[in-house]
Amino acid sequence: MSANKEVIEMDEKQARKLTILRSIIQDYIQTAEPIGSRTIAKKYDLGISAATIRNEMSDLEEMGFLLQPHTSAGRIPSQKAYRLYVDELMDKSDLSEELKNEIRKSYQDHIEEMDKAIKHTANVISRLTSYTSVVSLPQMEALNFKHVQLIPIVDEKVIMVVVTKENIVKHYEFKLSRKVNDGELQKMSNILNHVVKDKSFKNVGVGLSKKIDSLTMEENTMLQEIVMVFKEILLEESDNKVYSNGITNILDYPEFNDVVKAKEFLKLLEKKNKIADILTKVSTGDLNVVIGSENIVQAFRDCTLITATYRLEGETIGSIGVVGPVRMNYEHVISVMDFLGQELNKQLNDERAEGDENGR
Repeated sequence: MSANKEVIEMDEKQARKLTILRSIIQDYIQTAEPIGSRTIAKKYDLGISAATIRNEMSDLEEMGFLLQPHTSAGRIPSQKAYRLYVDELMDKSDLSEELKNEIRKSYQDHIEEMDKAIKHTANVISRLTSYTSVVSLPQMEALNFKHVQLIPIVDEKVIMVVVTKENIVKHYEFKLSRKVNDGELQKMSNILNHVVKDKSFKNVGVGLSKKIDSLTMEENTMLQEIVMVFKEILLEESDNKVYSNGITNILDYPEFNDVVKAKEFLKLLEKKNKIADILTKVSTGDLNVVIGSENIVQAFRDCTLITATYRLEGETIGSIGVVGPVRMNYEHVISVMDFLGQELNKQLNDERAEGDENGR
């Protein structure tokens, strides 16, 4: 009997500690100010005295969940505390139906082109969280051709319109070695569509690199020039893997008042290939939360990175993410990222299915 009573008392003490810790984390997320026992006693009706709270806070500090920046100051949560909060203590919340419907409606003007839909998602993330959004765009070399059209502009200048099966539309302007007429470009367009349809970008040269007997020497030369354009497109696209929005939002938070720290953060965001690599490595599941030193690069060690993946026909083709201070509003941001991840997947795959049905 007494043994059972001791277990119950231990459970109650543990629950009390966790309640105090959760209150401290929630308060610090809002204020960015160290928190004392009196503040917790006044703001949260925990049914215990400030002295008891102070003792519990000392225990939590010894356990590694709280830090004391200065001797006379209150406590702040440690990274260990935030991890516990996200994994176990945080109340799961959901976006309002009104906001969900607003987001769904906002996709209507962007969903026909995948790039636009993904960039729109980045804008929504930044707007709803007030943090910095980063999204990895689908890589062209992994996508498949659906249609190619060559359109003359003036003299040797031509526009190539490329539509992929994944509903990405790209426009590229380039120059040929000679002036061409509409008939020649239409003939080239027909050949391209016959050879490259349903092929991936990386395999485009397989059917085009050889001389085609039915073409004149001039036409074969033109075709090889177009193949070179495709190769240049791939090279160009490989350096444009990431889109960001709200880049300077991070400067609104006191954690980044340090000019050196802010510069390191902004400099990293300029390295799009590096950001793309980070997103690929951390996005191992539907929703991923990487806190502080869990990040693989120094410039993000004072940040939390939350990512979600987007897929097409079950295959992951990219990630959406948000970066903010470790003192992040986790409940709200995770709700935003969870919903947007699901909604982007739904929008992309519904649009793809509709396109297939309509023969687009």
